[in-house]
Amino acid sequence: MFRAFDFVQREDFDKTAIDMQVNKSTTFIKDECFVKETAIVYVNGRFLTQPVTGVQRYALELMRHMDWLLEEFAPKLELVCLVPPQDFPNPSWKNIEIRPIGRTEGNLWEQFELPFYLNRQLLFSPANIGPWYYSKQLVMLHDASVFAIPKTYSFAFRIKYRFVFRQLAKRAVFFMTNSEFSRQELAHYLRIDQERFLVTPLGSDHMESVEVDQSILEREKLTPNTYLLLVASRSRHKNYETVIQAVNLLEQDIKLVVVGGNFQQVFKKDELVCARAGVLDLGYVTDQELKSLYENALGFIAPSLYEGFGLPVLEAMQLGCPVISSHAASLPEVAGDAALYFDPHNVLDITKVVDYFLSNPDLRDNMRQKGYHQAEKFTWSITARQTLENIWKAYRMT
Repeated sequence: MFRAFDFVQREDFDKTAIDMQVNKSTTFIKDECFVKETAIVYVNGRFLTQPVTGVQRYALELMRHMDWLLEEFAPKLELVCLVPPQDFPNPSWKNIEIRPIGRTEGNLWEQFELPFYLNRQLLFSPANIGPWYYSKQLVMLHDASVFAIPKTYSFAFRIKYRFVFRQLAKRAVFFMTNSEFSRQELAHYLRIDQERFLVTPLGSDHMESVEVDQSILEREKLTPNTYLLLVASRSRHKNYETVIQAVNLLEQDIKLVVVGGNFQQVFKKDELVCARAGVLDLGYVTDQELKSLYENALGFIAPSLYEGFGLPVLEAMQLGCPVISSHAASLPEVAGDAALYFDPHNVLDITKVVDYFLSNPDLRDNMRQKGYHQAEKFTWSITARQTLENIWKAYRMT
């Protein structure tokens, strides 16, 4: 019979074995022969003080679910989240201590002050960056976009992240990333063995607990099943112009609703060109409004040229919105057979696939059911459990 303790003692990383444990109630790590004292692992909590974008959302959901699961690891594992001395929303964790340290904030705190408080213990950095010269570290890297599509980012941003990624590649114990595609890309650009990357997919079930705000439909004069939804940050590799051209060529009357902010300190300034009245650019919306847009859209379109994972695809599937997707990067890995695919470089192919989607209600119903099943494979409980396994693996190596 498989026991979690047996898994921790194996050197190979077996995701299937972890998945088998997701719904088990077996108490984890109680055997005194493995660890005789409580293992203290620190978490780089700078993300708690930052604006919530995709990376911070991942870290918040992950920590929330790890907090729930830590009772299974008690008393052998203790997570302490170190944060800069500044105000931030209290996440109300029960099993993870939040400990303010130091006197500085931002990059200065993360890169130079944080390491002095670690007492040579393992550090888990969940938000795509960590102190570059600290070696006892497990770091989550979401993708290799600063290398693969550098022109997407501001000069300062890409220089900083390229430097830190390369230094971490020389020192960190292990890395986590969220797809096989990203593992291959990161290993290639950082010139390190793929075995140093532990693939840990993201969850999509966070939208279930979000209350729906239907007011956005009335405010924007949207009626159900009359629009396609596109959700992404403003960036050239999201392929907005191509999909807008494709929508312009459609004979059927359908709106394209575009949602997402433009973080100019990260991305180069890039205006979204709305080529006709049928393209509605909403910019930033709340999670409550976004859930309403997902649930009332006829379909979701993901035209990206480069994605490390593509969480909005799973959010759409989770909420019953069928997905039309680019076949580039990690998107086929995430969407599986539940999406309808197109060539993101070919305007006519996008138009053809979207037209086929719009003309076939039975196809949409079938895709909706497949989407539900695909999203069920990606939950934050699975992500949190795999991450705790990864932390144990890194702890044993140090």
